Amino acid sequence: MDLAMLLRSATELLPADVLHYLQATAGPDSDADEKAWQSVALVPRVLQGVDPVDTRTSLAGRSWATPIHVSATAAHGLYHPEAEVATARAARKAGALFCYSSSATLEVTAFAAAAGGPFWAQVYVMTDRGRTRDYLARCVAGGAEALVLTVDNPGRIGDPPFRTVTSGFDVRPGNYPGWDWPTMSAHITAALTPASIGELATESGLPVWVKGVLDPRDAAAAVDAGATGIIVSNHGRRQLAGVVTVAVVLPGIVDAVGGEVPVLVDGGIRSGTDVLRALTLGATGVGIGRPALWALAVGGPTGVTTLLDDLTADLRRGMAGLGAGTIDGIRDHRSP
Repeated sequence: MDLAMLLRSATELLPADVLHYLQATAGPDSDADEKAWQSVALVPRVLQGVDPVDTRTSLAGRSWATPIHVSATAAHGLYHPEAEVATARAARKAGALFCYSSSATLEVTAFAAAAGGPFWAQVYVMTDRGRTRDYLARCVAGGAEALVLTVDNPGRIGDPPFRTVTSGFDVRPGNYPGWDWPTMSAHITAALTPASIGELATESGLPVWVKGVLDPRDAAAAVDAGATGIIVSNHGRRQLAGVVTVAVVLPGIVDAVGGEVPVLVDGGIRSGTDVLRALTLGATGVGIGRPALWALAVGGPTGVTTLLDDLTADLRRGMAGLGAGTIDGIRDHRSP
């Protein structure tokens, strides 16, 4: 699938304010992550006996057909009437993990009942901890298998100006009745510490992945505090102008955790070759965000499944060229 063409089609279909919200970044360097992935050189190995090539992988006790997952992204109801249910069903059809966003348009238990299948639930800690506890209880009731604690959103302290467009959206945050999007954003706390990881794990009984990590020291601190895994992400470049690219920091974070926990990554992935590059740098799995929403807007759930299948097929071709027959066999191909 040509992702540039997919974006052009989504641009033609989506209302201007929705497109602005989806594509906005905090600075002018919106394509920095895409360029950084393209600069990662791959070193093929030969005589490796790579027929067949197998993209299956294990993560959090489950086997998946692909190491590609759909990252937590807000308000799928802006892009399709079936909202998060459509995306989750599409991911399941492709054999991919789906991460549900606490900023979803569908409330989590309603989503889980309609979507079926395994999912992870992203969480922001709110200034009103009672609302956070209520959301966690509903995630557990809905069958979420893990929590993804996003730690890089400064909430009301650093609310970026592009979010003001969301006040006019017809859809509202499904998990926070009575709030619109700016109100919800204003209630996200920036007062997180490593202790927050254990608190969420205790309150929910679920494993906690920590997302938004860009410094190896923070990754090590999160693991020491009980994180099940690390997700390297710069929030789609939405939180801070000039933020470092994820491709640059990924190897250092992988080294910092020393194999103690898995490391996932998202940001700027635009091809199966990009997925391959991330895996050579030590990632266990790779997430896509905006492209999944472009596909949802243009082709509905079928479009999302096609996107995931095409990226996985591209990854499979890349693995053959690299000389890696399995996902576990990819890591030794980083450019010196």
